[in-house]
Amino acid sequence: MAHAPHPPHRTSRTGVLLAVIGLGFAVLVAVGLIWSREIAFWIKGHTAGSAWFLTYEGAAVGGGPRATDVRYGHNPDRYKSQYAQERTGPVQLPWSTEVFVNVGKEARVEVVPAADGVASCRILLDGVRVVAEGRSPGPGQPAVCRVDTPATPEKWPR
Repeated sequence: MAHAPHPPHRTSRTGVLLAVIGLGFAVLVAVGLIWSREIAFWIKGHTAGSAWFLTYEGAAVGGGPRATDVRYGHNPDRYKSQYAQERTGPVQLPWSTEVFVNVGKEARVEVVPAADGVASCRILLDGVRVVAEGRSPGPGQPAVCRVDTPATPEKWPR
């Protein structure tokens, strides 16, 4: 009596197929998680941000329309904690620049007028709302504006 050949083992093929499908699914889940974290970081950074958008201004109050120096602090990259101090040297007044300052950090601008001049300064939130202002106490003395930014990016207190 001859033996009939054994049918192929379906269980081994099925097991391999299930393993491949499972591995593919695991890879898709891992890629999806990484992608979703990147999207969430991008959305958070572009909607709430980690920094305040401010405008620093300097102006002459009588006297010459020049400042011998303007110094200000800001965050060059709104997503990093690095804080930079800038110094302009002599400038014409009025002067302004737009900067980012991280939440919970000091925003500061100092305008040093020419020897006989008096200067003023302002810090504006989103280019509109004045959050700090100052004036030289006397000729040739710097006008200093400073404010500690709120620690949360949602709302600046009144």
